[in-house]
Amino acid sequence: MMTIGFTELGELIFAELKPKLENSVGLSIFAKERAKFEGWLKVELSDSLSKHFADVTPEKDRIDITFEDWAIELKTINTNVRYANVKNKRRPITKNTQGVVDDIEKLRHTKYKNKSVCFAVFPILHNDRNWRIQLERINCQLKRLEHAEFSFKNKIPGVLYYGLV
Repeated sequence: MMTIGFTELGELIFAELKPKLENSVGLSIFAKERAKFEGWLKVELSDSLSKHFADVTPEKDRIDITFEDWAIELKTINTNVRYANVKNKRRPITKNTQGVVDDIEKLRHTKYKNKSVCFAVFPILHNDRNWRIQLERINCQLKRLEHAEFSFKNKIPGVLYYGLV
């Protein structure tokens, strides 16, 4: 069975999820409240992948999404960076990024040939100096990391990341 590669899967994920993130009124409300939406991300990515792969399965082997020989763990990271029109809340960003690091470690011990993480971070810009420190905690655990910046419908910035374990 010929499987999709990391680069092609990343292009598919970004092409499918970025417009959904940008055009959802509901997600813009979540972003304004700094509320996580990992369940939504899992449903939408499953929907997108099912257009191309017959065996997309959520929650198999305690992994968010599996298909063919791929295992994908998903996270949403709500930052504590202040933005206009975003409720100020104290968020444990280090704990959130540790969740991605923990998922990477979990994936390393699975039987799947291909393993990746996909996570949406908000409100944030990719080049934010303080975020880059947190991102490096994740990036040093990965073979590759790609990203796509987006804005929710209410102009709150976010970044979608996709990394190869």
